[in-house]
Amino acid sequence: MDNLDEQLHAMRHSLAHITAAAVQRLWPTAKFGVGPVVENGFYYDIDLGDQKISEDDFEKIAAEMKKIVAEDQLISRSTMPIDDAIVWARDGGQTYKEELLNDLKRSGTTVAKDLNSEEMGTIANGDAAVDEVSFYTNGDFTDLCRGPHVENTGDTGAFKLLRVAGAYWRGNEKNPQMQRLYGVAFATQQELDAHLEMLERAKQRDHRKLGKELDLFTFSPLVGKGLPLWTERGAKIRRLLERFIVEEEESRGYHHVITPDVANIGLYETSGHYPYYKDSMYSPIDVDGEKFMLRPMTCPHHFQLYLDRPRTYKELPMRIAELAKLYRYEQSGELSGLIRVRSFTLADSHIVCTPDQAKDEAAGALDLIEYCATVFGLEKGKDYRYRLSLGDRSDEGKYYKDDQAWDDAEGVLRKVLQERDEPYYEAEGEAAFYGPKIDVQMKNVLGKEDTAFTVQYDFVMPKRFLLQYKDEQGVEQEPVVIHRSSIGAIERVFAFLTEFYGGWYPLWLAPEQIRILTINDTVSDYVNEIKQVLSETVLMKPLKYNELRYTVDDRNESLGKKIKEATSMKVPVQLIVGPKDKDAREVSVRLQDREEKVQLDHLGEFLRSL
Repeated sequence: MDNLDEQLHAMRHSLAHITAAAVQRLWPTAKFGVGPVVENGFYYDIDLGDQKISEDDFEKIAAEMKKIVAEDQLISRSTMPIDDAIVWARDGGQTYKEELLNDLKRSGTTVAKDLNSEEMGTIANGDAAVDEVSFYTNGDFTDLCRGPHVENTGDTGAFKLLRVAGAYWRGNEKNPQMQRLYGVAFATQQELDAHLEMLERAKQRDHRKLGKELDLFTFSPLVGKGLPLWTERGAKIRRLLERFIVEEEESRGYHHVITPDVANIGLYETSGHYPYYKDSMYSPIDVDGEKFMLRPMTCPHHFQLYLDRPRTYKELPMRIAELAKLYRYEQSGELSGLIRVRSFTLADSHIVCTPDQAKDEAAGALDLIEYCATVFGLEKGKDYRYRLSLGDRSDEGKYYKDDQAWDDAEGVLRKVLQERDEPYYEAEGEAAFYGPKIDVQMKNVLGKEDTAFTVQYDFVMPKRFLLQYKDEQGVEQEPVVIHRSSIGAIERVFAFLTEFYGGWYPLWLAPEQIRILTINDTVSDYVNEIKQVLSETVLMKPLKYNELRYTVDDRNESLGKKIKEATSMKVPVQLIVGPKDKDAREVSVRLQDREEKVQLDHLGEFLRSL
């Protein structure tokens, strides 16, 4: 971090402590967990017993925080032997701090690493047990902490408490649920105001809000958390996305297949996924004495298709693709609309190829991803960028041990990006356990980056599944596998596009493309002529064949009401038809950004141009 970032980080960290100090003033028996800095702000985990913090409490908490800021309290650092610190926590009734301190005493900084928190106060390095910890004090509030902080509470900039959510202690559902109080903070009020304005715009585009308003999807507690139910309108968009990617992939030489949603647990033990992903997989199902798993990924299934018969170099590259239904366990607190779900469909593919073909196949996968991004209206460098995710050679528990293979694979993907002259950055420790990957980092409406799609180089699975092919001399050789996802999980890309478009989907993707709005019932015969034109009009791109989808609103209601309802459902094309339009053989076309008159004879051509 540069000096400015370091200062802002310290300000936010200090505000986390000020939040806890204010809560302690209001609820003296409060117990505290951790309070780290997060993107754009901070949070603190708090246990108030039966008392629940609500947004109605934010004003009085913020008022106490402002008093502490105005008091310009010195923030001072001190240290204490670990045993004394444990007594301090116990005497103060801070059971969560006591637990952390006992773990620090036993195992050192591993605790801080596991919690992904800066609050552990250890001054030791490595995983050795800790003998001494550090504290920070402002006013009458003292907290176990590693720092850094600003010098006094008056140097903390502008802040706002944003929300409160449930959070299991240490991220474990078996532990008590605490209340996580979030705040945002910036150096100036102007920067804070700009951020809050951006959040309000994003709130209006939230796919969960739009999903309900536009009747796209829902959830049922009886069905289960994280398991979306798609309405007719939402399912239409899904099918269009699925059809688009299948058509495009088949045109690029992919072979679309279908494999089962469950498999024998031995399949995942062979692949190595079971020990690595065990915590995110559902429990085995016993069937006639055999254990089966709901699948969390498709690669082992696709390898079985490859192994169905002997292969030769003439069959490579073999691009196996599938719209695969997958199941992964996500903790309740991590579920978020369609972004994080427990059941999703992945536009997945595994390309089995020779080592010499790997670079071109990875580049071809990026070509496909970039084409899809263009169709969706995304701009490289603005809406997404590339990350080369590397392995951490020192972490043999997470990454397959073969330094030469890692060097070769990372070199191939790096060369792909360099030859394409792509701007990218590298990130160590972000690779898959079986090899490095190119991640497509997409910006959401909050400006936050998420990994949307990936292209992965795999040198491990061919060994574990004994994948082979015969070369030109008839000698058995080991291929490599390129894992790639073209448009990612359908649920996630659906959510992303809903927010990106603000619910105003492009014409080809809208569940209801056109709504005909009549002024009165004297134009019914002319409406039939319009319907005939629409039924004969086909949008040719990006789908090969896409009939227009339209409805007619000929209710005995005012035109203003009809327009308002069509607009609230974000129907992209509204055709307003009245007696004057009929006489002039034209249609009044109302789009999101403009209105214009179009002759009936030119209506099909006009719609294809949108």
